[in-house]
Amino acid sequence: MKYKLLLPNQIITLRDYPLYNQHILRIYFRIFSKNQGKILPPCPVIYKSSGVPFANGKDTKSKKYNSLLNDFLKKNPDAEYFLLDGSHKTTAATLSNKMIPVVIIEQDKDLKEAKKLIKSGDFFGWYSVENSIKEVIVNLVNHHMGSEKFLTVEDKAKLLVKNKDVPDYIISFFKKKK
Repeated sequence: MKYKLLLPNQIITLRDYPLYNQHILRIYFRIFSKNQGKILPPCPVIYKSSGVPFANGKDTKSKKYNSLLNDFLKKNPDAEYFLLDGSHKTTAATLSNKMIPVVIIEQDKDLKEAKKLIKSGDFFGWYSVENSIKEVIVNLVNHHMGSEKFLTVEDKAKLLVKNKDVPDYIISFFKKKK
């Protein structure tokens, strides 16, 4: 596993717009906006060279999904990582104008290590850790299948602000630092 700080345009977020838990977002926002983000565990991501979650099916739904993902990747060359967990944390970091702390999952052994870190309390919130990179890719396909669009973390944060899906104080903070 490698630990790294990423920009929000480098991460393809999960299919969860708008965010389902505003309370957790506000807690994470407060942590990041007070420059305390280092106390939180990093968000797991997979680099697209490890495998891009294209669907294997020949049906219309799979073809549409693959076309959508392919077009997104062409238009967003900086989006090199797929988020596995931590949508609220990544969004809060972005709304706080902070880099996003991540752990890059590169090999099957990284997933085993992550499970140990969850048991020890060093990681939390990542509830279903796969056993292999292959399984990660399959689960990403299943998660994103049927998406109407893909978003980077940056896209999602900007959409939340534009649509006023977050409190005014978060919108002000996000715009103030730009």
